[in-house]
Amino acid sequence: MTTAERPVGEIGENGSICDIWDPLNPHTMYDFYTRARAEQPVFHNPRLGFWVVTRYADIDEIENLTGGDTVSANGALNLIRPPCPAALEVIVEAGIKVDNSIVDEDPPDHAPKRNALRERLHGKIVQTYEPQIRELVTRKLDGIVARGEADLVRDYVHEIPAWVIFQLMGVPEADMEMVREYAKGNGKFGFGIPTDAEQVEDAQGIAKYWEYAKRHVDARLDDPGEGIMSHYIQRLREFEDGRLFSVQDCYTVMLQLLFAGHETTTNSAGNAFRALLEHRDQWDAVCADPSLIPAAVDECLRFATPVPHWRRTTLKPLTVGDVVIPAGETVMIALASGNHDEHVFPHGDQLDIHRANARKHLAFGRGRHRCLGEQLALLELKVILEELTRRLPHVQLVPDQEWIYNPNVSHRGVEHVLVTWDPSTNPDPADRP
Repeated sequence: MTTAERPVGEIGENGSICDIWDPLNPHTMYDFYTRARAEQPVFHNPRLGFWVVTRYADIDEIENLTGGDTVSANGALNLIRPPCPAALEVIVEAGIKVDNSIVDEDPPDHAPKRNALRERLHGKIVQTYEPQIRELVTRKLDGIVARGEADLVRDYVHEIPAWVIFQLMGVPEADMEMVREYAKGNGKFGFGIPTDAEQVEDAQGIAKYWEYAKRHVDARLDDPGEGIMSHYIQRLREFEDGRLFSVQDCYTVMLQLLFAGHETTTNSAGNAFRALLEHRDQWDAVCADPSLIPAAVDECLRFATPVPHWRRTTLKPLTVGDVVIPAGETVMIALASGNHDEHVFPHGDQLDIHRANARKHLAFGRGRHRCLGEQLALLELKVILEELTRRLPHVQLVPDQEWIYNPNVSHRGVEHVLVTWDPSTNPDPADRP
């Protein structure tokens, strides 16, 4: 029996719980972390070479230390599995040179870059996008409401976050499907353990993705126009006579935002659909009272965390509990585990949309690297659930469907949520066949 096949209750050969840690397996992840928090809350995994931290308080402390002289954000995007020679050749030939930027950058350069993006992503600005988001959500539901069956991920939500972030980044609507296709293998390539053949295929898509990002940025260098990327270029050129401006950095930011802006929100929505529909009383409650939806969104983000793991690097020896992690080590903070920590969230393995402290979840991170797109994601998820529960409150999960997740460590979302309903009973007569 391989390590990945061992049941959660079985310890490996050396007696350490780390032997049965399988961060790619969403079906055993939460049971494992319940045990790890109690028995071995900080452990080293020799397979990946990471120190894994599982308790909420420890994760919170590490996040708040990140960017100081003890913990660095650098390395957050390092490939889990280094590229094989054939994939590396694709990367080199494409000229892909991803700089540290925003996600994995430390002070002093991190703050002004982050602030430049935040000027277009803070709460008041984001709220102005609601009519556009609701119109798109309505259009997607119009296409399925009379069918009586759908995949809520592929048929409903899949295009919405991509459309929103691509619009904000200034990507023409005609290019959206092409760019999304380029990004498809990015998560597995960066955060998974793909085979050589998969690495080569994903690298080819990323090469096209990189080329598109370059073309998009290059077109805005002399003629900025509208959109977040244009604003970012302008603000960095203005900052201290352009000290921080770098075309290479702009390529990297473009690449990162296009991927993060749609992948994580799509995953969050799919996870929320599954969680709420599997807990029918919770689904019925939000259908009956839409004012519960913002709280339900936070609870779903806590319960089924779309970014279950993230990485940091120690600059100095770091004491976590009774474990000393040496300098220069990769620390994997298990956000999904922290979000189920019973010391913070009593009965954390239960979904409860009335949970008073659900907003304390770690799904968006903490500290100076807290997710820039948080307000946008919350707005999208709110509108997606408001319209779905209003027009199709009677949807039912297809029984015994297989739950498939994208195979990577850091981006976790169910790929399909199959549902049925009787369209003749749709609440709005205009939605009936």
